[in-house]
Amino acid sequence: MPDWSEYILGEHSDDIAIDTSEDNQAAAIRLASQGGRSLDIFSRDLEPRIYDNADFVDAVRALAVKTRDMHVRILVVDPDFIIKHGHRLIELARRLTSHMEIRKVHEDYCNNPEAYLVVDNRGLLHRKLASRYEAVVNFNNPMTATEMHNQFTEMWDRSKQYMDFKRLYI
Repeated sequence: MPDWSEYILGEHSDDIAIDTSEDNQAAAIRLASQGGRSLDIFSRDLEPRIYDNADFVDAVRALAVKTRDMHVRILVVDPDFIIKHGHRLIELARRLTSHMEIRKVHEDYCNNPEAYLVVDNRGLLHRKLASRYEAVVNFNNPMTATEMHNQFTEMWDRSKQYMDFKRLYI
């Protein structure tokens, strides 16, 4: 298990291979806690073992309200699973509607086998197979992170809001 406290966003450009949910969670927390401009997450079901924990949600909350231009964008393939089982990020997105949005992936992209998190077009956590925990983490890979951000933005622009992610006030 890497000592995540050693890694600084924008400074450490080594690829770090990991293969456990615990390392994925720790890397996601470390990346999100250092961001300052953007956070994009592409996921099948917002993997609870990675993203549904107080430390990650606190890091996302702090990031989302850091600046007015900051926006957290999350794309999910299977929103029904998340709605049915609950998730801390959904509750956070419902409270921070001007800083954070979750969308259902457009059907053209539902077969994408990957899962990833990109911070500030620089740091990334990338799993080539969303169903597995084997991943590569890099805190300073602007070329790959920008490619992933651009891919994410293309999917984002074609995806729509999913009303079940919104809180209804009656």
